[in-house]
Amino acid sequence: MVSEKRWIGIMVAILTVSLFLMTACKQKSSEEKMAESALKLATGKNVDVKIQGGKVQIEQNGSKTEIAETATWPTEMIKDVPQFTAGKIQRVVKTNEDRGIWSFNIYLADINGDDINNYAGVMKEKGWKTDIMQMGDKGGSLNGEKGTMGINFMYSLERKDGMLAVFNRP
Repeated sequence: MVSEKRWIGIMVAILTVSLFLMTACKQKSSEEKMAESALKLATGKNVDVKIQGGKVQIEQNGSKTEIAETATWPTEMIKDVPQFTAGKIQRVVKTNEDRGIWSFNIYLADINGDDINNYAGVMKEKGWKTDIMQMGDKGGSLNGEKGTMGINFMYSLERKDGMLAVFNRP
């Protein structure tokens, strides 16, 4: 049988190890600390950075940004925004701020001019006002507006890539 003092000693040791493991798991990685320092140096503001796998989350005063290496359309995207189905998604940057302000930046590869024109047609079918500005055979932009939402799609026909920015400014 274990004496009472020995039992208390074992319990204290288990609690100490448990607390150590819990705090060790909550400590920031060196990458997170470096990112926080760099962002503070660049902006003058304190931020909280979390890095998990292919995702980086940055929080600061009610604003949250997530950068993710992904090949999928954001599930949180508003249904009024038609999904761009051509090409390949490389990464998505999502930002949510106070007062209903949000944005998605979707980085795409392997796209062409027909893909942009087709997307403009789908946007019009969903009630978006659109405008395409073509810069010869180099690239251009597709802009759209619907209510408080906007789309700005900058693309390069030479590199066959682009960035689709979707935002809400109530």
